[in-house]
Amino acid sequence: MGIPRSLARRSDAADAPSLNKAQSTLLAEALRRGEATRNVMEDALVDYGRWILVNVFDDDAAAALDGRSRNTVWVTLLRRAGGPTLRLSRRMLYVAVEIAARDKRINDDVWRTLEPGRKELLLPLADEPVMRKAAKHVVEMKLSQDKTREYVAELRTTVGDAPKARATMGRVAARVRSFHATLGSATALRSLKKLTTDASDEEKRALAKELDAVATWLAAARRMVRG
Repeated sequence: MGIPRSLARRSDAADAPSLNKAQSTLLAEALRRGEATRNVMEDALVDYGRWILVNVFDDDAAAALDGRSRNTVWVTLLRRAGGPTLRLSRRMLYVAVEIAARDKRINDDVWRTLEPGRKELLLPLADEPVMRKAAKHVVEMKLSQDKTREYVAELRTTVGDAPKARATMGRVAARVRSFHATLGSATALRSLKKLTTDASDEEKRALAKELDAVATWLAAARRMVRG
């Protein structure tokens, strides 16, 4: 049973029901334990990310951020994520490594003081000078996670017209490699076979249309590369 959407969204304090003394005491203890749990979970995630950065990527932040698809151990680890041998989600795996790599590259006291929860919300900014400046704003304004999320969304809209990173053959190859590593494995194909068994005709047609588009692009790209 999933979390009801009405509960997943944080309510304003004005909407909170009134509590008696016993309930207030119980709430205070629940909040204390919740913060303690958050600290343990975030510390464990940060430690894991640092371990991966040092041991899987040889403490190379650039490799951890831009060359992941070329790292055999990482690709294998990513395939295991969410499965019986690694019950950590792919998202959490990415977050752990991203935070570790950014921590190594962003030499800033304010960034270091920011807890992992709000650091994670700044990761989509991708540009480290922007991330450093955003961290300073978040700390100075004492933004909550909800407010930080809103701030990042506004910031991304503002910088959305900034020049994109120049495309290179290496970047294109990395994207293709990442796509193949994610969907081209025997496990992924077996999963696709099972999904097609349960899928509706409409879903199959929609996927077939996308596959045809990929095949067309692939044929054209191959001709260009081979001359």
